[in-house]
Amino acid sequence: MKNSSRGVLLTAFVLLALTLRAQQSDNIFDAKMPVTWLGLDFTNSKFIGLTELNASEKNSELMVAWNNLLAKEQAKFNIGRFFKRKEVYLDFALTSTKNRTIDVKSRIAAGPQTELSKTDIEEAISSYDFTGKSGLGLMFNVESFNRDIMKSAIWVTFINMNTGTVIFTERRTGKPSGIGVRNFWGNSVLNMMETISRKDFDNWTKGNYRLSSEPTSTVAKASDKPKVTREVPAKSAQPIPSESVNEAKVATAMAGSKSVVPGGKYYALLIGVSRYVDDRLNLDNPVKDAQKIKKVLTENYSFEPDNTIVLENPTRGDIFSALYKLRSKITVNDNLFIFYAGHGFWDEKIKQGYWWPRDADASDPSNWLSNSDLREQLRGISSAHTLLVSDACFSGGLFRTRDPNMKTASIDYQMLYKLPSRRAITSGTLTAVPDNSVFVEYLLKRLAQNTDQFLPAQQLFNTLRMAVINNSATVPQEGVIAETGDEGGDFIFLKTKKKP
Repeated sequence: MKNSSRGVLLTAFVLLALTLRAQQSDNIFDAKMPVTWLGLDFTNSKFIGLTELNASEKNSELMVAWNNLLAKEQAKFNIGRFFKRKEVYLDFALTSTKNRTIDVKSRIAAGPQTELSKTDIEEAISSYDFTGKSGLGLMFNVESFNRDIMKSAIWVTFINMNTGTVIFTERRTGKPSGIGVRNFWGNSVLNMMETISRKDFDNWTKGNYRLSSEPTSTVAKASDKPKVTREVPAKSAQPIPSESVNEAKVATAMAGSKSVVPGGKYYALLIGVSRYVDDRLNLDNPVKDAQKIKKVLTENYSFEPDNTIVLENPTRGDIFSALYKLRSKITVNDNLFIFYAGHGFWDEKIKQGYWWPRDADASDPSNWLSNSDLREQLRGISSAHTLLVSDACFSGGLFRTRDPNMKTASIDYQMLYKLPSRRAITSGTLTAVPDNSVFVEYLLKRLAQNTDQFLPAQQLFNTLRMAVINNSATVPQEGVIAETGDEGGDFIFLKTKKKP
């Protein structure tokens, strides 16, 4: 009898424990519950007192730029740390697509504004299409950036992406700081997150906010999500221990999927300047290097010979003409690769870099091609992705570098391809180019040796950087070409079978 009673009690205890565990695992504030960070939503936003935005032509890029800031500085805007989460996946495609359609100037306001309600947030969330997504989403719905009181107002919203409904939303504020509009208000988001972590989060966890009362088969479990691994010196990469995760993970759901294959064409403009009007500037290898680049691209990647242009010893006008013609050819689905080899000049006084075309005079800058002029041309080319590779100097003011040590062994190729990119890789050379370029040597070697179907530009850069540093006096750099429309994606070389 005693044994029977003990058995009943044990069974009841086990059932209770399993019930509590199930409830805990379904609680949106459980540290083990994976979450997809969806970024900033500006559907109902107002910019109070930010009259300076009226004078800028860059307004259409601002709201997308704020999401880009969060994505590029994940270690700083650390959802995993502030929201005590072990698994965080980043997907800003939905919010960035919507934000891109909003006219910033129409949102500029003066004076006090009426606060949003939870109903307003629910309506904003209902306007999103979460088809193909599942599990728990986290979105920051911006109510206002208010210069008059130096505060941002943001709704922190947890979403059931299986049903597209709001589970939890609360209004919080943050204090801005820093230099520049993007950083100033971006830091208000950081301040809000810090305050939530310090004051609010523990109270939020006491509520019974569950992902869903629907069958759990629709909920994305941690074991169903692809794991992100960190590159290590050993031959095989190891998963990051969940206890040590301090930065958002980039999901890899589409890695290897056929749906990631770019649908647009690949164009290349390869510029080599070996012969100059002033023959004292002549070089032996730049034209040869451009031809070698063409060979490796057309034989190993999705570049058709007719779309791969080599400019041998062009003048400044020839380069501008070629770029102008590309504007009418390239569509929003296409990809553009630009390569330059030749002399360059760095003007330290104005912090400006120049390329020297064939008609350049070392003592007269009238025929030099400035990086600023090049950037303006790139703005006019409506490609999905543009990658500039320069074996000459490139202006630091136009070129925002990224941390070369930031590595991701698993990559969401579809996300990189979906978001437009305007990036550059440069040899880091600020003086005359050596005729035998170590940078070009390793660029060619890495492109030829690659066996991966998808090769993002940053991955290419990571594989050649240390080789160049160890074998030359230059430090290559990689980053965004500022103010040309980059939204956080990357140029992806698409490997094909080697052509005969």
